[in-house]
Amino acid sequence: MMVDSNAVQQEVFQDGVLNVQTEQLFGRLTWINDHIIRVRVSQTKTFPSHPSVVANVAVDQNGDHTVATGGGGQTTETPIVINHDEYTPATDDAGTYTFGKNQLVWEAAHGLLQITRNGQSVVTLRLPTWEDDGQTWHARLSFDPDEYFFGGGTQNGRFAVRGQRVTIANTNLWTAGGVASPVPFYWSTAGYGLLVNTFTPGLYDFSTPAHGVQLQHTDPYFDVYIMLGADPAALIHGYHELTGQPPINPRFTFYPAHLNAYNRDYWLPVTKDSAGAILFPDGQWYKEYQPVSEKTFNTGYRQGTISVNGQTLVPNVGATPVHFTQHDWNKQPAGAVHETLNGEKESAQFSARAILDRYLHHRLPIGWFLPNDGYGAGYGQTDTFAGDLANLHDFVTYANDKGVAVGLWTQENLHPKDPINPQKGDRDIIQEVGDAGVAAVKTDVAWVGEGYTFGLHATADAAAAMTHAGHGRRPFILSLDGWAGSQRYASIWSGDQGGNDWTNIRSHVATYLSTGLSGNPNVGADIDGIYGGSDPIIQTRDLQWKSFTPIQLNMDGWGSQPKNMGLVFGQPYEMINRAYLQFKTTLMPYLYTLANTARQTGAPIVRPLFWTELNSYTLSDDTGTEFLLGDNILVAPVTLPYQMDSAGNARVPHLYFPDAAASWQDLFTGQRYRGGQTLADYPAPLGQTPIFVRAGTLLPRVPVHLTPGTYPQRHRLVTYFPSAQTSHTTVYTDDGTSLAYQKGEFATTAIQATDDGRRIILTINPVHGHFQGQAPEQHTIVQIVADRRPRQVQFTSGQDAAQLIPENPCPTDNGAGWSVGPLAQWPISVIAPRQGLNVTLPPLAVAKKVTVIIDY
Repeated sequence: MMVDSNAVQQEVFQDGVLNVQTEQLFGRLTWINDHIIRVRVSQTKTFPSHPSVVANVAVDQNGDHTVATGGGGQTTETPIVINHDEYTPATDDAGTYTFGKNQLVWEAAHGLLQITRNGQSVVTLRLPTWEDDGQTWHARLSFDPDEYFFGGGTQNGRFAVRGQRVTIANTNLWTAGGVASPVPFYWSTAGYGLLVNTFTPGLYDFSTPAHGVQLQHTDPYFDVYIMLGADPAALIHGYHELTGQPPINPRFTFYPAHLNAYNRDYWLPVTKDSAGAILFPDGQWYKEYQPVSEKTFNTGYRQGTISVNGQTLVPNVGATPVHFTQHDWNKQPAGAVHETLNGEKESAQFSARAILDRYLHHRLPIGWFLPNDGYGAGYGQTDTFAGDLANLHDFVTYANDKGVAVGLWTQENLHPKDPINPQKGDRDIIQEVGDAGVAAVKTDVAWVGEGYTFGLHATADAAAAMTHAGHGRRPFILSLDGWAGSQRYASIWSGDQGGNDWTNIRSHVATYLSTGLSGNPNVGADIDGIYGGSDPIIQTRDLQWKSFTPIQLNMDGWGSQPKNMGLVFGQPYEMINRAYLQFKTTLMPYLYTLANTARQTGAPIVRPLFWTELNSYTLSDDTGTEFLLGDNILVAPVTLPYQMDSAGNARVPHLYFPDAAASWQDLFTGQRYRGGQTLADYPAPLGQTPIFVRAGTLLPRVPVHLTPGTYPQRHRLVTYFPSAQTSHTTVYTDDGTSLAYQKGEFATTAIQATDDGRRIILTINPVHGHFQGQAPEQHTIVQIVADRRPRQVQFTSGQDAAQLIPENPCPTDNGAGWSVGPLAQWPISVIAPRQGLNVTLPPLAVAKKVTVIIDY
């Protein structure tokens, strides 16, 4: 009989470390805690102290010659794993190692590591083998017929990877099938997750159960962590235990962002029919041109190139035809306006300030603004770094005064070559954050395009610098081309896509899901891409569903039309965009609570349907065009022009309501649907993306507002969708701006409600915890989303009790009372009005329990 070369010949357990040896390999097992183990295998007796790094990364540019031009180099400065706890399992004479509810045993004859949980098999791992002269390992794990897999990072266009091969590599490819930010981590519905501690590319094959799960990495050492857990959240949280928790992003990041370059380009008046012409507030059409320089990557001739006052300019978009309205005898332009941040002289309407004012004038919410998002843009037109920094400071001050944060896009290194004497054109994040007041950094492929260690370390460096110089402000970094551990520093966006494309809407839902299931709950994308953008229906449909996600980006300057939340399209698109974005501002307490839940438990903000109903259907890609925001809001984006008419009214071909025990209410119509069923051809008028709220939901909200700086801290709304079951929720809040939450400065409020058909009792418990700036009293509105008219409404606050006056046309001095009619602070009522009971309470101390009793 032949002996398996992977057969364990020696097994020694001492001081919490299990060492095994085969004919050719050396293995070492250690325990991190009662649900995480580390398995290392070496071809020698040496076990390296750092994960392997690729010496020479082959950067995939995919036709983009800007990728990785601003930096590179692979080092191990920033680790993947930051938790090095030690744990000693219990052992017995049979060679079983017990840790928590889990057991581990070697099947010595074949070198199999078997893990069980409560007596049930979880996973079996076979010792790896090597090829390519010992530089690439292959490992095989068990694969049960009913097992499903998730993870691998931001896998654009897919989230369920059973039956697929998953690339764990930096591809710089942003459309479906690309990998915007790889993560060498996956988890299984069998109850385990696996993290490979490496900075090398890999391939994970989940295509064939009979062949098992097959993993490979270009690495001479095998180093993996296996985490055990009872549910998906526990497995993702196990990954966070090892690699770091995601932050709760600053509150401003949950509002829409505007990104463009406002220090580089020139604007020339043209006729309306000119290619790329854009209408401005002065009633004139203009076309945008970029200067020729190495920093802008415009160094060669481009169709439509012109010369103005001796400067060569190339068209931003649209080459020909172009007809200038101010020109010389040869039809060449006579002059151009250089755009600015602050609107000096004739540049006012082309400035960053003007764009910000335009949003607020049209009552479109905005939270943060990047004024230099474009190659070679910079942020000032003086002759010195100090002068440019002062120009940036002026814009930051202007934006902050309006309640909006300012960030900077990053093309290359964030630090000057000479820190003592930075020169014009340098970046100095310490001064930008500390002196100018910058609150966000967006990295891009020009800087982090090499990925792996460079992408991870770049965000770690930015986070450290912002923390050091930020006067206690919470750093925010938006990136891609990350790796395992990126979630502790950065949010991810999906890269650059084209607009006018239904495919991008359809693929993005799965992209968001894959990112959250890979351990980063903070994910976003550009609304209607960055290119194109001439189809108002696609733009509107894309913005609608993304208004129920954490991060929304309006990346302007690259498209055929401005990317400005529908303003360019007029009505009804502007109205619909505004309604969704304003409604999102009312949901800030709900979104913020979900961000804390993700940090504490591993549950993503944007969740797949299987989070509430686990079966073979919800675990498959068949449900990849729907998602849950938390557990209580179901969103089914319009991803196809299915049965669409000329006005944009369409239908969703099929829509699944998860959880047979649940009832789901259409947010617009109020129609209820039982869970556990699929509906075909669901109506989706232009203003109504199918969105549903679970019956029993207690939805924490605030009044409509436009900027994070005007967040209504002294107001709270609780919107209750009644159910026969007792409802509970806990609302999390903190100051929204500082790092103090990491030191325990936050507050929570438990809320519960019952409805027996005759009486609703809704209780807001005393706020627990404290943070700087916390409001001691809050104006409170309780809403019941139902058509019933009550006989009476009363409330108690601490020991005080009062009966409220119904529908008093002359409100009392404290504004208290109740009425049945349109829901208050419900901005989507301009699309579809909703009726309900509004109960307005006087300002009440948050330290007291408040109970509202409604009798029917």
